[in-house]
Amino acid sequence: MKAKALVTIAVVIAIALTAPACGGSATIPEVGDKAPGFTLTTINGDTLRLSDFRGKIVLLVFTSVNCKECEDQMPYLLEVYQRAQGELVVLNIYHIIYDARIIKDYVTEKQLTTFPVLPDPENKTATAYGVTRFPPTNFIIDTEGFVRYKKVGPFQSSQEIEDILQSL
Repeated sequence: MKAKALVTIAVVIAIALTAPACGGSATIPEVGDKAPGFTLTTINGDTLRLSDFRGKIVLLVFTSVNCKECEDQMPYLLEVYQRAQGELVVLNIYHIIYDARIIKDYVTEKQLTTFPVLPDPENKTATAYGVTRFPPTNFIIDTEGFVRYKKVGPFQSSQEIEDILQSL
């Protein structure tokens, strides 16, 4: 009897933890879908919204502190960003829960401050994009706000990113 009650409680907790809030169903965007909007605060206290960048191509990078693969792809992102001459926005979203101070110390030490650094303290943005595994996960959002590309794992070269951007 006690074991049955524990199993029931475990099932109820599992459902509660995985069910979307407010009774709605979560829709993870696929390529071609409208990108979920978000508002996040940078480590410098600025508020940014995805909609702020309408008209530009946006590369969302879901990353984390001490993620070697995330660090490895940064030179490629920087190179493509510099070549784009203002036509590409790169946003680094730190989705593994860390205090903003820890993230700020990390990116400052590693000199990863070229792009806006956006803590996602409750993982709401990561969840909206279906990012559930260890980073990096990269999304390319077009000028109209639609998901045009998704890559789980790091980019391997700047040419890979440029080829993707040219194909859009």
